[in-house]
Amino acid sequence: MTTLYKQKVTIATPEAHIPDANQLALALGESSADDQTFRTASYQDAQGNLYAVCSTVAKPIFAQMAGQPLKAPDHAPDMDLAAATRAQSLLQINVGTATPYVIAVILGVRLESAQDHIAALGLTLIEHELDAV
Repeated sequence: MTTLYKQKVTIATPEAHIPDANQLALALGESSADDQTFRTASYQDAQGNLYAVCSTVAKPIFAQMAGQPLKAPDHAPDMDLAAATRAQSLLQINVGTATPYVIAVILGVRLESAQDHIAALGLTLIEHELDAV
């Protein structure tokens, strides 16, 4: 079986940038539902800063598309291009750990582990205690 999705991309979006990052996902994605990519900031860095994380497969053209001027795709002609461009200006691909001032991206081969990417970004899942009934 052959697939066009040969890369794994893991993206850490600081909580304050979730709305803009969703517009960028809409611009780069393939579905009108991509504006719901980043929902809840359920990861944190060592300083307690919160992030929404998405890990998925991508086509090899992902990095190139992420660096080009954006336009509204056919599936979302009314998207917020200004918001997507703000998020695009914060992208850092394979540069380092997550910080509140960048949208950190790890781009690797399709079979890499999302958990390894998240660890490389310096993030951990926020543990929530279940309320006793």
